[in-house]
Amino acid sequence: MSSDLTRLIISTILGWIAFSFGIAGCIPQSVRVLKTKDTQSISLSMYVLYCIGCVVWVIWSIGYTCEALSNLSEGLFAHDVTKTIIWFANLPTLFLNIICLGLASIILTIKLINLIGSKKLKISERDFVEQHWKKHE
Repeated sequence: MSSDLTRLIISTILGWIAFSFGIAGCIPQSVRVLKTKDTQSISLSMYVLYCIGCVVWVIWSIGYTCEALSNLSEGLFAHDVTKTIIWFANLPTLFLNIICLGLASIILTIKLINLIGSKKLKISERDFVEQHWKKHE
């Protein structure tokens, strides 16, 4: 087995380990918010930025995989095996960010509903959120 293939396999294993910890880190907060609906101590800007970051990671993961597969040199490894390994190596990043985006979006939605309902937003922020909400209903 070549050293490039070995590194790719190790990288893939580390990616799946990171995936496991990433999901494990998102679940407790999500469960707590879903059970209690309490978002008072949660930062709105953190969850907005986190959701944006997850979307960017999903786009990057898809783009990186497509680029890696299209630029694959024929003589490096067995072509089909390498395509499979490259795709599999990027799945943790893709899956983690899709799942975390879903969980964070639920928390963000509950946070926005709580802020609008409690009228704790500044008037301009509340108007912005309400207008944005109406556009997407």
